[in-house]
Amino acid sequence: MSAEPLLDTLVVGAGLGGLACARDLQAAGERVRVLDKSRGVSGRASTRRLPLQGGPEARLDHGARFFTVRHERTRDLAARGVQAGWLGEWARGFARWDGGTLQEAHPDGHPRYVPLDGMSALGRHLAGGLDVQTAVTVTRLERQDGAWQVSDATGPLARARRVVLNLPVPQLGPLLAGVGQDAPGPVEYAPAWAVGAVLKADLRADWPALELRGHPALEWIAREHTKRRPGHPPALMLHASADWSAANLERPPEDIVPELLDAASGVLGETLDVLEAFAHRWRYATLRRRVPAPGHWDAELGLGICGDGFTPDDHGPRVEAALLSGWWVAAQATGRAP
Repeated sequence: MSAEPLLDTLVVGAGLGGLACARDLQAAGERVRVLDKSRGVSGRASTRRLPLQGGPEARLDHGARFFTVRHERTRDLAARGVQAGWLGEWARGFARWDGGTLQEAHPDGHPRYVPLDGMSALGRHLAGGLDVQTAVTVTRLERQDGAWQVSDATGPLARARRVVLNLPVPQLGPLLAGVGQDAPGPVEYAPAWAVGAVLKADLRADWPALELRGHPALEWIAREHTKRRPGHPPALMLHASADWSAANLERPPEDIVPELLDAASGVLGETLDVLEAFAHRWRYATLRRRVPAPGHWDAELGLGICGDGFTPDDHGPRVEAALLSGWWVAAQATGRAP
């Protein structure tokens, strides 16, 4: 490590905000590296791949469901993605289940975009051309001789003039405490259980997704194959409500799968013939309270923090908010417009 040149910026966390920030910094001529503890990029914009015997692979978005665009730069990103063929418009509104009554979708004119190969493709697009190292868990930050040293459990990893953190706020505390900094706040997250299932046959439905109101367990059912390229096997993605998820957070996944599938079957009024299913627990899924700022930047320390836990606009926590926050931090670091 000692022989390696000093980086300009080290980004910890390869979620969408971190990748957006790193991409702008590299475009400004900086030497940038991104580290993430996961095996891939995109953070909560995640896609689970399920190989199927004798058939095509299934891809289910068990984190972020889609993304919307309200700002010029994100509108341009979406337009370029659609033109390039990796992104598509999924819907402009969803059907609703409200206390047992199914209401048809009423399009609101606002596009919901999805990458055709899964939400994680958005992160892979942003990561293109970046120096990204995965399966690396950063455990310590140190400020030494005007630079940051970043370490994992085995020792130092790299040194950089600046560090940008793109992590859920509860995970920032231990890292920042070591350098005498407080995590931004107040921030409050709600958890979520997600269950994905590949089916032998499609539902008797014509909606792409169903928003649930007043259900004791579920808040979302998506016919996941309606997002994908032709030939994708029929599949469902179920998201439990925040309250139900919190009450059942420590239960094993093998118990969650049949319970939420049974709940979905009751809503849909038909038996689900499942080929394969999984459950995923998100401890930090939905933001109930965010930091009232577009991001955090300390020019003296060379320390930035970004992500959808911040409020770069008035439209709530979502994919676009993470991107805007990452671009904002890069702009503060370089003095350029985001």
